[in-house]
Amino acid sequence: MKKTALLIDGGWFCKGLGKLLKLPNGWPSAAQVIKNARTVLQADEELFRIFYYDCEPYDREVTNPVDGSKFHYATSLAHKARKQFFFDLSQTEFVALRRGELKARGWEFSKPYRKSLMTGTPVAPTAADLYPNFEQKGVDMRIGIDVATLSLKGIVDRIVLFSGDTDMIPALKLARREGLQVYVVKLGSWPLKHNLIEDSDGIRAVTPIA
Repeated sequence: MKKTALLIDGGWFCKGLGKLLKLPNGWPSAAQVIKNARTVLQADEELFRIFYYDCEPYDREVTNPVDGSKFHYATSLAHKARKQFFFDLSQTEFVALRRGELKARGWEFSKPYRKSLMTGTPVAPTAADLYPNFEQKGVDMRIGIDVATLSLKGIVDRIVLFSGDTDMIPALKLARREGLQVYVVKLGSWPLKHNLIEDSDGIRAVTPIA
């Protein structure tokens, strides 16, 4: 049996599942994530562990620069749902959570407002035309560290990476040089960048199931 680790870029995989399954809140449950991830395992593979990488939901207050209104994300229903999601994952066997940090980096104009700037006479934005620009920190680094650790210590025989991020390519190259077989995941009909395919040993297809 080939000992196999599944490494999941949570933002990429969960957003994809949410859209392809047309989920009401756009985000799958922890059970749906694990169920869909496990479908890539083949008959000759033994699951070592599922590594899940993502950021905890933002829990601070922001002040809109247009009208000075404040909003505390920790009080939102979405925040509560995401906290429950992380708790459910943490209680699932063979799952290891790797948490990055979510930071607010200024503000962005909404898509409708940006479009209005291109097609009409510019008008001053309202508070509703702005939203915080959130940026993940440390997620890619944690994936890279785990790929290196699993490879250099010979812990597993295979790695299956759930990510569409080409920043992972150096880590994939390292794993293959150390003798591991590396696969990348194609999620439904979504295209997979050819660079990722080139630096892997094959593709594992996931057809989302509810």
